[in-house]
Amino acid sequence: MKRILLLLIAFLAIRFSSHACDGSCTMGGSYFGILPQFHRNFAGLRYSTRSYTISTTHTHMHEGMPMTHPDVIEQRYSTLEAWGRFVPFKNVQVFAFVPYALNEQSTTRGLTTYKGLGDITILANYALLNTGDSLSHAVKHTLQVGGGIKVATGIRPDRQQEGEQTETLSPGTGSTNYLLNGIYTIRVGKFGLNSDLTYRMNNANSSGYRFGNRLSTSSNLFYWYTVEDVTLLPSAGVYYEHAKADEFGTNHMVQQGGDAYFSNLGLNIYIRNMAVGGTLQLPISSTDNHHVTKSNARTMVNLNYMF
Repeated sequence: MKRILLLLIAFLAIRFSSHACDGSCTMGGSYFGILPQFHRNFAGLRYSTRSYTISTTHTHMHEGMPMTHPDVIEQRYSTLEAWGRFVPFKNVQVFAFVPYALNEQSTTRGLTTYKGLGDITILANYALLNTGDSLSHAVKHTLQVGGGIKVATGIRPDRQQEGEQTETLSPGTGSTNYLLNGIYTIRVGKFGLNSDLTYRMNNANSSGYRFGNRLSTSSNLFYWYTVEDVTLLPSAGVYYEHAKADEFGTNHMVQQGGDAYFSNLGLNIYIRNMAVGGTLQLPISSTDNHHVTKSNARTMVNLNYMF
């Protein structure tokens, strides 16, 4: 057991350096977190925030001469999401996500805001291996694989406003996209490791804008501690996301994509049928191919009812 724990801790202690995605690449939103009690349904709400500071330049004409000035762009993405898990059959889980987004971009020229319903996502996972709730196994494993669809239900800008900026700030992508997903959990006694991976394959929308395919994955070491009817589940780990370049018509240089790494700190509290939790993601590194982009801290809080 000590060897297993040392290997888990060593894995989580690895330090990374990377090239981060541009702030408006919409890479966030694919973080599952730790979801115990495989056999139970739940419904709830979760609220997440992420923001970016982008240093770039702005060029305009002044008395017939081009003038270039430094410019700082602040982008903020906030999402309130109704989500749930339904277990229709043994070893099958169905997830649903219904987001409401508030996206803002502020520059020296003003504030741009888009808000409204985002794209609804449906996922179905099948457990290839599930001893997580078994009392007869000292080492407990759960391995789920599956996929789903992200439907183009989100609010879109008026056609007169369409462009690269509005595409990346819009609550909806305007395209139907597909996802592949896997979740693995191993637990020995009160310690465990949870890892998940999601790959999103994007299509072009009616404006000709196609977000690059997205990959996100996380790995978190957790500790399970119970006192009477209260269970505490603190966790710590790493989160990685990768985006390919977006395409807009024949232009393959918009939002060039990249990689981003974050550290995770989380705490979930379970009291009978209720669960409340929070996650803080701190950026490890953040750069971009043609901008200087700073990824700021991300937060997520959730409240769920299990039945």
